[in-house]
Amino acid sequence: MKFYKIATLVFLSLLFTNCKQRITIKKSKFTGINPVSYTDVVFTSSRDTVFVSTYDGKIYELINQKNNRKQIAAIDDEIYNMAYNAEKNEVYAATLHLGIVVINTLSGALIKKIPLKASWAYQLCYNQKNGILATFDFKGNHYIWDTENDFKQLDTPAELKQMRPKYITDNGDIYFDGRMNKILVWNYKTNEIKQHTIKGKLADVDSEANFLLIDGKEFGYYNTASDSLYYSKKHPDWPIYLADKDTTVNVPLNLEVITGLMTKGHLYTYGLDKSIRKWNKPSGAIVETYSKHRATPSAMDITQDRSQLVTVDLKGGIEFWDL
Repeated sequence: MKFYKIATLVFLSLLFTNCKQRITIKKSKFTGINPVSYTDVVFTSSRDTVFVSTYDGKIYELINQKNNRKQIAAIDDEIYNMAYNAEKNEVYAATLHLGIVVINTLSGALIKKIPLKASWAYQLCYNQKNGILATFDFKGNHYIWDTENDFKQLDTPAELKQMRPKYITDNGDIYFDGRMNKILVWNYKTNEIKQHTIKGKLADVDSEANFLLIDGKEFGYYNTASDSLYYSKKHPDWPIYLADKDTTVNVPLNLEVITGLMTKGHLYTYGLDKSIRKWNKPSGAIVETYSKHRATPSAMDITQDRSQLVTVDLKGGIEFWDL
C-alpha cells in the first residue's frame, strides 16, 4: 500500500512538472475560461427542475433525466449567481457590469437593474418568505433590499461595515461574516445584533442556527449553543478519474473545499477535487463520495424539503442526487 501511494505521487509530480497552466482573462471577463460553464443553479419546483446560468449571460431551464434544455433569458453580461422568486416568476442575478438584475422567467425580459456603488458582486442570498435580498461587492460594501417594497435598500448598523451578508432566515435574522474571525447576526426587524467567534467563511446555517464553515482545505461544523467548533474535517483524498480505463484512483492528497450545505442529519461539501462528499452531521464521519463530475463543481442547490440535491460544474455538467 505504501509503495502504491509513493508511485502515485511520483507520477502526479512528473505530470504537473511537464504541464504549463495558462489563464487568460479578456476585458475583465471570465468567458475566456469557458463560456459554457455553469455558474449557478437553483431549483424552480419541488424537485427535478432547475434554472442554470452561464458566464455568457444565459439562463436555461433543465429537467432531470431529459437531454434538452430550454433557454429562458439572455443578457449582455456575465451571470455569476442567482436567486429565484417563484411567486413573481423572477430571477435575481449578480452580474459583472449591470449590478443585480431582475429577469422575468416567463418572458425573458430584463425588467430592472440595481446598480452597485463600485466593483461587482458574485454571491446572493435571498429569503422567499420575507422577500429580503442581499449581496456584497469586492470593495467591501454590502447591500440589502426589500424586494416586496420596490427594492428599497435597508440601512444597516455601523457594526456591520465591511461585513458580508451570507444567509437570511424567515424571522429576519441576516448572518454576516468577513472580518476579525466573527459572525454577526443582525435582525433587520428588531435591529438586534448577536456575535459568534469563528474561523472560516460561512457556507450554510441549519434549522438550529448551527454553522457550516469553510476554511481552505477544511470545513467545520459550529455549534452555536456551546459557541464552539464541534469538529473540522478535510476531503480525505483526491478521486482522479482515468478516462482510458473508466476507473477512479483515490490519491492521498487534500484539496480545498469550496462550499457546502446542510440537511437535518447530513452535511454535503464539494471541492477542487471535483467530488461531492456526504458526511454524518452529528459525528463528522464520511458517509459517501460522489465522483460523477468531470470538472470542478461550481454551484449546488437543495430542494425545500431537503430530498434532492443538484450540482453543476465548469464544463457544463449537471447532476441530480436523490437524498
